[in-house]
Amino acid sequence: MPFQPDIVVTGPDGVTLVVEAKTNLPDLGRTEDQLRHYMFGMHCPTGILVTPTRMWVYRDLYTSPPSVERVGELDMGPLWRQKPPTDPGLFESFVQEWLEHLPKRPPRTLPQKVEQTLQEYIMPALAAGELRAAHPRYF
Repeated sequence: MPFQPDIVVTGPDGVTLVVEAKTNLPDLGRTEDQLRHYMFGMHCPTGILVTPTRMWVYRDLYTSPPSVERVGELDMGPLWRQKPPTDPGLFESFVQEWLEHLPKRPPRTLPQKVEQTLQEYIMPALAAGELRAAHPRYF
């Protein structure tokens, strides 16, 4: 089955942020490869892989040969306002809602690295685009 992200942010220039939200991640390397390949194919500059405990941030460096690199890894504990659900579909919705509210209600105090990563990679995509589920969710 081809890779399909869980959440996308689109803007005038196409897909600006792609999000994969997983409650269980048995093979990080494989999921990263799929996300990187999707980002490259869609010309998407930023991607994130989110679990209840971690978030990995990826950036297309637009180099030759093509390169999508991991630019950050964050502890999600300080970012959640409530405990994430364990159901995969509910977790996708939870992450989407968190992203929708992030520009309006950013966390109060964060470690500098976390705040810098959010400000540099995620907030610009959210501010300039439309956030939506990338596929139907079944609960």
